[in-house]
Amino acid sequence: MSAEPDYYALIGVDRTATLHEIRSKFRAKVLAEHPDKGGDPKKFQLLNKAYNILTDQEKRRRYDATGRAEKSAEEEFVEGFGGGRLHFEPRAKDADEKAVVSLQDRIILGPQTHEEGFAEWLRQRDQSAMVLTDKDFMKTHLFNAAELAVKVNHPGPVHHVLGSPKTDAYGQTLGGAVQVQAKPRPIKKTIDHDEVLIRMLAVPVDDSMVYAELKKAGVCLGMTGVGRIEQAGSRVEDFKPEDAVLILPKPAKYSAEKPVGSARTLVTCNVEDVIKVPNEILEELTPEQISLTPVVVAAYTVLEQYGSKLKPGDSVLMNAAHMSVSGSALLQLCKLLKLKPLCLLPLPGAPKNTVKGEYGSKSAWQDADTRQVPPPTVRAAYERISELLVTMGAEEVFPDAAALLRWRDRNQRMLPKLALDGIASRDSVGQLIHCLQPGDKDTQIVVYGHGTAQPIEVAPPLLAAWGGKINGFHISRWVHSSSANPKKMVAIMENVTKLVRSNKFVIDTVLYKVGEDPISDAFARAADPTDSSQVVLIFPTLAEELQTSTEEQRKEKQRQLAAADQETQRRKEEEERDKLKTEWLNLLFTEQSVAAMSPEGPLPSSFDGGETRSPSNLLIWIGDNPKGDSVVLKDIASSLGSSALLSMAWTEHPAGEAYSEFNLKAPEVVDGSWYMRDRPAFENQDLDMLHDVELLGRSLVESVESRLNEYGLDWKNVVLMGFGKGAGVALYAVLLKLFPKPIGSLLLFSPVVLFPSFLGEKMQAINTGPAPVPAMKMFAVWGNRNRSTPGTYRQLLTQVLRKAPQVHCTPDTLPEADHSFDAKCGAVLQQLLSLALPR
Repeated sequence: MSAEPDYYALIGVDRTATLHEIRSKFRAKVLAEHPDKGGDPKKFQLLNKAYNILTDQEKRRRYDATGRAEKSAEEEFVEGFGGGRLHFEPRAKDADEKAVVSLQDRIILGPQTHEEGFAEWLRQRDQSAMVLTDKDFMKTHLFNAAELAVKVNHPGPVHHVLGSPKTDAYGQTLGGAVQVQAKPRPIKKTIDHDEVLIRMLAVPVDDSMVYAELKKAGVCLGMTGVGRIEQAGSRVEDFKPEDAVLILPKPAKYSAEKPVGSARTLVTCNVEDVIKVPNEILEELTPEQISLTPVVVAAYTVLEQYGSKLKPGDSVLMNAAHMSVSGSALLQLCKLLKLKPLCLLPLPGAPKNTVKGEYGSKSAWQDADTRQVPPPTVRAAYERISELLVTMGAEEVFPDAAALLRWRDRNQRMLPKLALDGIASRDSVGQLIHCLQPGDKDTQIVVYGHGTAQPIEVAPPLLAAWGGKINGFHISRWVHSSSANPKKMVAIMENVTKLVRSNKFVIDTVLYKVGEDPISDAFARAADPTDSSQVVLIFPTLAEELQTSTEEQRKEKQRQLAAADQETQRRKEEEERDKLKTEWLNLLFTEQSVAAMSPEGPLPSSFDGGETRSPSNLLIWIGDNPKGDSVVLKDIASSLGSSALLSMAWTEHPAGEAYSEFNLKAPEVVDGSWYMRDRPAFENQDLDMLHDVELLGRSLVESVESRLNEYGLDWKNVVLMGFGKGAGVALYAVLLKLFPKPIGSLLLFSPVVLFPSFLGEKMQAINTGPAPVPAMKMFAVWGNRNRSTPGTYRQLLTQVLRKAPQVHCTPDTLPEADHSFDAKCGAVLQQLLSLALPR
């Protein structure tokens, strides 16, 4: 064997060069020695070989140790014999000095070095994924991919079939069939150098679309379909515009959570994910039939691979022969191969008699209840589908596995060796196992259906007793597992086309056009197990998409104009309402207000006490509960001396009807937000309550004025007392000068004052003259457990009262008191009267 050249010298690096240094030098060398630039082809080929060897860890180690990159015949034989169990790696001579031959030496040396740890890490990596070959380098490193991108010619959006998972009230995915809708969506503006833009013609609706395992809403569905090339990337050579292609993506690139999204008018795909459709097939089959050929090829391949030992007349067990084109394809192929399909036909709503127990035992199926009768609609569907299956080639049809085992027991038939599971539900495999021969007779089950994305459950004792094989089959994985399989798939498609042409094979489809027909109906029909027709989506042309896009743009513009008009009208109405509200609020508590122009008479009195013939002072009480207050006021009236006490029942006045019903235990009152409202936040109910407070205040003034005239007293002899809402009415009347002159003093218990910010605003607008001297005495007593007057409200009211020049407020807190006027409050009132009565 001739000595190999010095690959390090060829590239121009040292033997200790890193992978990065080798790549850098190689880029410079390969560009200079490229044959297109006048370089030597042999040297260029040698450079590529040197690069492949020095960037492959195993080849480089062998080259450094032996001077050879290729294995000798003896090494290849040893590595291949017995799975390589006699193979050992040759060690370089300089490694003998570093070899550790005893445990003691190993302990003395201590833990492995960083270099040894890194070498161990490299040994555990996938070498094929780490090596950059000359083909990969030429493909990805000699040009800028962005510069080679091709602009998409179609300018507008296209229809997408979008799926969303069903969720509960908390946003958790419920599973089951997805929710679908068809909407125009924008597409990628460019396609990469190795991509093609496909104009979709037909997409079959299968279980992988109906039961897609989506995690978010608005995902474009579809994993396969047929279309024509609309545009090709700059480095795509095998496909031209208008070529018909099938989309069959590599399973590793896409998942049930993130499908390729073939259910749209224009799809961008890598060239590795499409297969060209021969002209012979295009001439014989329609696009919707071509879109189903992967399903037919899957049926053909399943029978070819797993039924190779079957002979004419043998039985094949199937549980999804009634579902879409996959079941009908298997039936028709079995008929052509002279096999006898035994079909299970489980329908929703039918009695479910499952086989339970030990494999091969009669008790597993004899105990099933056979007396249950299916509903008439289910029975009619079963008879209709059974007749269709027998016509297509089924030998017998059974409602469940128990019925099949009874039939087999009566007729002394051999059980099948092959079962095809297209339902793929939780218990489907377990039921099929009971209906098969033991595993020592090459019995097996093939799961080829997507199902409802449920895990398959098989009891371990049942599986162990049966002893057969459970296989899975996926057409996309099979196609991409070998370079020969795409050609084989095309050959099968051509054979099926001949069968269709001679009426030996039927593909029954029902079409739904995206953008015109209701997509939800298409998916509901595809999920219906009683409907054997295969649902196929067809798509509008690009001209129709442009027309739809233009129409949608026109409608969208109309919607925008209508929305703008509505917004303008809304703003105009809102401005008008704000203007009326501002005018109404400005007029409140003035001589031009509605309450001033149309008073509703004095407040009725509920209690008279004290000196009522010739009093020296007049005490006015205005509370929220006239009857309850009178009990407390009677005790106070007996100790007043020369003063008269009068209780006003504002709740019995017409203006107080709505205000009295306002709930002070409402959440917005308890948290203080109701009190904090200002002008912009006022609602119609708030305006009505302010109007009622003004009416009640003016009626209060009218009632007091008539008694003053009766007793011949002045306004300075008036002491105004109150509780709750009544106290708030009294405070509004005093601070906004509804009383013609200043009164003597104010005694208020837990006053409920509407919107203190508005009160302060009106007070500043009215108080334009000099402040009275001295200021009126005011006492405010609060219950420390009163939730109807929260702390935030009290602080705001205190700030407003500090800006009132006509009053001097003294606050106090009553311990263990809530929002009520009781004997404890009465005792405090008696004490305060000694301070509040005019001298």
